Amino acid sequence: MFAFMTIDVLADWEWKKCWIVVNTQANREFIAASNLKNQGYDVYAPVIRKQTRHARICREILAPLFPGYLFVRWNAPDMRWRPILSTVGIRTIVRNGDEPGRLDGEIVEALKARERDGVVTRAASPREIGQTVRFACGPFDGLAAEIIELCDRDRLVVLMTLLNRPTKVTVLEDQLSAC
Repeated sequence: MFAFMTIDVLADWEWKKCWIVVNTQANREFIAASNLKNQGYDVYAPVIRKQTRHARICREILAPLFPGYLFVRWNAPDMRWRPILSTVGIRTIVRNGDEPGRLDGEIVEALKARERDGVVTRAASPREIGQTVRFACGPFDGLAAEIIELCDRDRLVVLMTLLNRPTKVTVLEDQLSAC
């Protein structure tokens, strides 16, 4: 899931690029981030916009990009990281042996570069709403469909004709090819 650095001897400027990954208690990412910030840690908790439905009401909410995880900047080789473990909302720190596993700062910077108004945006997709596509595999191999919605996790909702009726089908993006 994450690429960790295993180099023990790093230059001073490289320490500022390192982050550690903190595992939070279920659905307590924002509480944990707030408590860590109050303790003086530099915290990054990337969020995405997500649609939820409850009682037939659709709402758009901000949800963690990595549910259950936060990033804390690793400031120096002698950084006191054990107080993080006793912070409200924190379960543990992702470790490499007895030391926290260090995450390359380029990963965090790449996430921050994709942010718009504090929210990580979806990577550019070659697909767009209204585009006509063909199924490349499976039971609908060769049938044409029109994209009507882009969903999470590389899924698309397409409109296709089955039994002379328009039918919505949710498919993985890699099951389709352009027409």
